[in-house]
Amino acid sequence: MSQGLPLITDAEVGTMLQHGPLVDALDAAFADLAQGEAAVQARHRIDCGPAKLSNMGGIWQARHAAAVKSYITVDGQFSFLVNLFDTAQRKPLAVLEANELTRFRTAALTRLVARKATTGMAAPRKLAVFGAGLQGRTQAEVLCEEFDLQQVCFVDPVGDAAWVQAFGQRMGVDAQLCMPQAAVTDADLVVTASRSKKPVLDGEWLKPGAVVVAMGTSLPNGSELDDATFRRAGRLLVEWKPQSLVEAGEVVQALSAGVLSEADVVDLPQLYRNEAPWRRSAQDIVVFKSVGIGLTDVVAAYSAWQAASGRTGA
Repeated sequence: MSQGLPLITDAEVGTMLQHGPLVDALDAAFADLAQGEAAVQARHRIDCGPAKLSNMGGIWQARHAAAVKSYITVDGQFSFLVNLFDTAQRKPLAVLEANELTRFRTAALTRLVARKATTGMAAPRKLAVFGAGLQGRTQAEVLCEEFDLQQVCFVDPVGDAAWVQAFGQRMGVDAQLCMPQAAVTDADLVVTASRSKKPVLDGEWLKPGAVVVAMGTSLPNGSELDDATFRRAGRLLVEWKPQSLVEAGEVVQALSAGVLSEADVVDLPQLYRNEAPWRRSAQDIVVFKSVGIGLTDVVAAYSAWQAASGRTGA
């Protein structure tokens, strides 16, 4: 870390954050959000020519932490930065490079939702991941850490077969590149991290009881999931309605097509207040659409700052 106001680099974040503790911190933060002890600042975007600038943030008052994440997007490539504040002392705590932070918090949220949505169910054994890029690989890793998976199928037309084989050996699973239908058939968990604006699977392939997490795009004009997926699920889980109803393509398009109504969209604060169950039956297909919200950046930045400062606990 630098002198003065600390700069925590991506390399440092990558060594400081751990998926397990981060999942627990996210669990606590969403419980606090449900009770008014946290708040979310929705994403705001502007663009000029090929460049886009986005800002999002949140307050985790239960931990006296607040943060704003800013990032640029040029030709589909991202670069992230987070400013972290202490609300009790009314001062900045650190600036964090946030490419690694974003990768960690996105995968940790998938792990948290998969844990909640499979509680009381038979243990997941097969995972299908669409997109074998950096985020897809991380998603697979954290789910292998959470569950005793036996098979992981990656769907990616330019996937690295050598990496997939090495991943399987490292995680102790049967890992392979698959065609879409073969990957989804009998999969207990399905993650779409493809950044595709068109559906990457046929919802009729999904087994009853499957958990589907779509996180590849946060734009309203794209959807990785098809109408059949929503018809069979009958409900859609999201992080936070005020943001998801506006920018999540899966939500916007399913509502526009009449496949779902707004009453069918349930967010995490509602679930944490026990206003709705995570699943209604063992046969229920659970679909979670993640766009990334500022509160998860606060949690990840605060966790990284704690580690960098040698602090533990709340």
